[in-house]
Amino acid sequence: MISIFKENAKRILLSLVTNPILIIVYGIFCYELALYCKYGRMNYNIYIFLLCIVLFISITTFTTMRVIKNREYESKKLTNSIAWRSISIIIIVAITSFYGMQIYKSAINYNGKLAWFIERLKHERSVKLKHNNIYESGVEGIFEDINKKYPLPKKLYMATDFDLTFHSDGTITAFDTFVYGKNVDGKEETYLISYNEKKSEDITIIRDGYAKPDYDDDKLVEPLIKTVKAIPVKQTVRKWNESKYGLIYYGKRNWGSNTEGIINITEDGKGQSLKEAASDIIGYTVSIYVPGKEKELVPARYNLICDASWSKSKTPPNEDRLKEKKQQDLKNEKEQFFLSKEVGYKLNMTDKALGSAFYSLSRTSDEGETWEVINPDPFNRGIGSVSGITFINDKLGFLGAVRPSGNEGELYRTDDGGVSFKKVEYPPHEVKLDHTQSTISPFDSPSMPYEKDGVFNMLVGQGADGDYNGDSSALYQSKDNGETWEFVEEVKKK
Repeated sequence: MISIFKENAKRILLSLVTNPILIIVYGIFCYELALYCKYGRMNYNIYIFLLCIVLFISITTFTTMRVIKNREYESKKLTNSIAWRSISIIIIVAITSFYGMQIYKSAINYNGKLAWFIERLKHERSVKLKHNNIYESGVEGIFEDINKKYPLPKKLYMATDFDLTFHSDGTITAFDTFVYGKNVDGKEETYLISYNEKKSEDITIIRDGYAKPDYDDDKLVEPLIKTVKAIPVKQTVRKWNESKYGLIYYGKRNWGSNTEGIINITEDGKGQSLKEAASDIIGYTVSIYVPGKEKELVPARYNLICDASWSKSKTPPNEDRLKEKKQQDLKNEKEQFFLSKEVGYKLNMTDKALGSAFYSLSRTSDEGETWEVINPDPFNRGIGSVSGITFINDKLGFLGAVRPSGNEGELYRTDDGGVSFKKVEYPPHEVKLDHTQSTISPFDSPSMPYEKDGVFNMLVGQGADGDYNGDSSALYQSKDNGETWEFVEEVKKK
């Protein structure tokens, strides 16, 4: 059988290459494959893939059997002509080249889902969370699980904070942090660490990210591990009788003379609540609290008293960073929005590579005292920069992004409080240029929508490369809370 196939291989291949139906199927397959690499799974492309594969197999099988069965078989005049053979080969090469280039573009510079997939293969790892009970293993168990598979630097620093939630039985439900340090060879390593029991049983680790390291001892990880080990967490939360609790660690903090919730604890678990302070209260504070009830129920704020140098240090934390944080917390910016005095949303950069930046979305309900990550990747991709953030209410909100090129913008909408986002589509407004009569769509940079008299308004400006009509903007309106938009008029820049 194999020898028969070898004898007829050339004729089989020629019959396949010159088969018009197979060429059409191949073109459709390449088209859908390019779309899949660009946008991922969408509409019915998976079913089209499967149909194309079935047709490939069917046509190949039928052609092979027919050629082998009739060795004297001659193709129809069309498929047997030298002209058609040449044309079919040119068509196949053209299809392969064109869609091959589209797929290649989707694989670089975060231009498509394929680039994200490759990035995950290169940098994303997962580790089984075995120590998933904070009462039994503290947070030390988390780092032990990671360290067994991916050895961490001995001295770790945080680029952000450490935020963890757990059930009343101690089961850890979620946590996230961004740490960095130098390995034994002196090379810098970064680890973006996250876990959500609703999504996976594994810890997700993204390595080699952008941490903006300053190696500030105010952000040491060691105090977190040792302090939680000493805290009687189960006894601490028992008094609140809630179903869910949180743990937050920012590093070294200065509480001034405010003793509210402050507890000095020794390594053997003996705690003492402070009644008054003779001087500023400074320490690597680990706070345990009830999410959403920080104002009603005062968090338990533990400072570990031990022989470690960091525990004895009374040097105030970096004042410049604290002032910067306080200023940011008092006003709305491109990357931050406060819906009320207590409730706010903030985009935090988690990684940066090849001109693209990656963000997570956090929420606060206590005036910025604590932040909880509600969406680790609201844009579902890398962007150039953030152009804005706004929330109309606790469910409906918008995010603005600028593409890495800087020439175009995008708008994303949520109706579930930031848990998920969808890209907003609006009809392009085309204009004719007087001197050439050619048609262009200059408005491609949407600003943050706002509500007026029950109607949502949005100005769409021109990107960094736009100069049409004095840099004017297009006004769009929506009557369905920003789901669909209609062009209203062109607005000249004042």
